[in-house]
Formats: sequence, structure tokens, C-alpha cells
Amino acid sequence: MKKQNSQKFQCYSKDTQGKLIFMRHGETYFNADKRKKFRKVNIRYIDCKLNQKGIAQARAKQEILNKLSFEKIYVSPFYRALQTLTYSLEKHPNKDNIIAIVNPLIGETSNCINDYILDIKQTKKDFNMNSPIKIDWSLFDEYVKGIKYDENFYYFENFDNFEDGVKDKIYQKLRTIYERNNIEELKIGLTDLAKLRVQYKKRFESLKFLQGRFKKFCESVKNEYKESLGDEDKKILAISHCSYMKVGTDINLYSEEKQYFNSNCYKPKNCEILSYNLLMI
Repeated sequence: MKKQNSQKFQCYSKDTQGKLIFMRHGETYFNADKRKKFRKVNIRYIDCKLNQKGIAQARAKQEILNKLSFEKIYVSPFYRALQTLTYSLEKHPNKDNIIAIVNPLIGETSNCINDYILDIKQTKKDFNMNSPIKIDWSLFDEYVKGIKYDENFYYFENFDNFEDGVKDKIYQKLRTIYERNNIEELKIGLTDLAKLRVQYKKRFESLKFLQGRFKKFCESVKNEYKESLGDEDKKILAISHCSYMKVGTDINLYSEEKQYFNSNCYKPKNCEILSYNLLMI
């Protein structure tokens, strides 16, 4: 792995040299909206999809990804990440043999309206084993069995900064709406949740919990591929999100109770690739 100019960046580098590489999803309509306060509660941006620029960004990564051999590929369950996976690997020379694993551990932190899933059942239909890139949902399904939240709201499991009583009451209301298949009413409910997050003035998921998820994922990779960690010719690719990747760029967050990111946390751009040093995590 290439060395960084500053010691604070030892745990990652902006290349594909390491065993584990992350790629952020392409630009969405939410990302393109520069009205930061307004967009956080805009009903149009729930589980937002890629815009045309985001699709072009994902396809532009084909030149890099097509040269790599992947031992395993993971993808976040959010629609924008699954789109990025499909567009970036649609011409990979080994495309017919690629099976991407949906992993809930690498989903984005729920910080605003863009970070709520609208309809996981529809997402599964759109991205299944018949997709251009085969998608395996079994790990995601197994994870959901072990928590008390429905698959469409699995991320409530990560709301460690939210009082359980209030959280469970909101969850039950949203789940009832979802089970009635009333998507328009669900959008309103999720918008209300996003507004509550703004009023709450505190992350529903703390940075400590978020980086704990990052660390747990990396540990699972190290355990599963301990025999081949030294073989950097066979990559492990994870298509994820900005904040999730960001916490992995500063290992000092592990021991801190923080509401905001350190200044030395690197913010990856849309479709930017980062290579992580597993030995430092």
C-alpha cells in the first residue's frame, strides 16, 4: 500500500493497492442539491437514486475495475449503491461469474431523509439473481432474522442515540404503514422522521456506533480471508457510502464519544475508491 504524506492517513490510501477497497456510490439527486438544510427533509430524496452524472461516474470506473480480479464483492442495500454496482461492473470481463453480497453492515448512517429505505421488496425485485450483476440477499436476510426490526427498517438497529421507547413507537407506526403497502403515506412518515432528526440536533446513530460497524465488517473480512490477506491481486470490493467510508479514514474515532467528524477524516467523493489497511483496523 502506498504511504501517505501525513501520518494521520496511514489507515487508507487513494488507490486500489490494498486487499480491501471501498467505492462510494455515484452522485444522486440529493447529492446534487446544494441546499443542505432543505434537502435533508425533502420528501423527493427518500432512498434517492443516481442522477445521470452519477450513472456516468459509475460507468467511468469500469476502466479501473475491469482490470481487477475480485475474491468477493459486497454492496450496501441502498438503491444508489446497488445501481452503482451494476453500472460500474456491467462490462467486467468476469461479469457472468460475479455474485455481489448485500451486507447491512456497510449501509449508510441514518442522518437525513436520503438514508431511509423506501421499499426493500421492490429493491429486491429490481436487483435479484437475474440482474446484469447477480445479487445475493441471503446475508442481509439472515441479519434481519437476528434483530427486532423489519427488513425495510433494519437500520433502526443502529439508532443507539435514540431513546428505545420513542424509536420503537415510530418503528411500529412506519411498519404498519409499509405493511398496508401505502408508499405515499410511508414517504410522509419518513419525512417526519427526518424532521425529528433535525429537531433532535443529535445523530440517531453515534459516530462510535458507526465506526464500530465499520470495524466489525473489516474484522469479518480478515477472519474469512485470513489465508489470502497477503494476496492483493484478488481484491475484496465494498460499494458503500460517504459517512461509512469516512469513519474508516481516522482510527482515532474508535475511542472517542463524538458527535461530529474529526477534521482529519477524509470525505470521499462520489465513486471515489479508497484502499484500507486492514492491519490498522
